[in-house]
Amino acid sequence: MDRRTLWLPALALLAAAHHPTPTVVLAKQADVIKATLEGATKFFVRKVTLGKDDLARIQKEVDYSPQDPDVTFYLGTTENGKLAGVVLFPQVNTSHGPIEVGLAINPDGTVVRAVVTKATVETKPWVEQAVAAGLTRRFQGLRHGDDVSGAFKEISAGQIGQMPYWEATVIASAVKQGLVLHHLLFHEGAE
Repeated sequence: MDRRTLWLPALALLAAAHHPTPTVVLAKQADVIKATLEGATKFFVRKVTLGKDDLARIQKEVDYSPQDPDVTFYLGTTENGKLAGVVLFPQVNTSHGPIEVGLAINPDGTVVRAVVTKATVETKPWVEQAVAAGLTRRFQGLRHGDDVSGAFKEISAGQIGQMPYWEATVIASAVKQGLVLHHLLFHEGAE
């Protein structure tokens, strides 16, 4: 048997292990920013470049290393210049492709709203099932340090299926990462 014949099945398995399909935009970032920052009349962007200390603190809080050294926060202020809230878009990359969540946070650090903004063609139906089961509404009111996984404890894999449940855990990971990024890079810096 020739060596190429032995490698073909291994290559097929390797390709199947990482098979993301095209990304689908479920909600535009600009729409999420405007819709979730109630009372905001002006919008600003704050970019924070991560240093080694920031990365160490993030990794200590969650087992996660941002792929991009810049984290972008979208701020909304009221007419009198008070902060109405902040939106960021944490993304979790999986073997099925990326999941991005628009996470709107009040000035007090509580989640106003979580919206799945990107998925893939393959994961979109699973994401939609998890969201339809009420997942994203359950993140409202959570803050840094809260048990984010509690948001989907009432949803069982038996209710919505294994893959939608798995996507729920991925979405919860994105929310937790966003809360950590907000707390360590934005909220602490504002105090």
